[in-house]
Amino acid sequence: MNIKKLILLLFLMPYLVFANESNSLEINLLPLGSDRYNILIKGNISSSQIDLKEEFTRSINEQCGTRFEIENIELNNINQDGHKKPSIQGSFKCYVNSQM
Repeated sequence: MNIKKLILLLFLMPYLVFANESNSLEINLLPLGSDRYNILIKGNISSSQIDLKEEFTRSINEQCGTRFEIENIELNNINQDGHKKPSIQGSFKCYVNSQM
């Protein structure tokens, strides 16, 4: 292996390590009763706030459909395994036909 290839490989190594990290998000949904829920979504170090917000909305739509109210929402960073990972936490309420 010549020196140019070795330097290129050393330069790209950190990017290859991050590329192998799973893009999956950890989603925790906790029922609070009366059609209310708390949700926590933990990203990985390569997740963006936009990714988390999209997954937040997608998870609420899976639970409630299109009839819901977000009661609160908060973006944070969680220190896990020595890395800061973005997270989003909030609560929401689903509406059924009789509640509207």
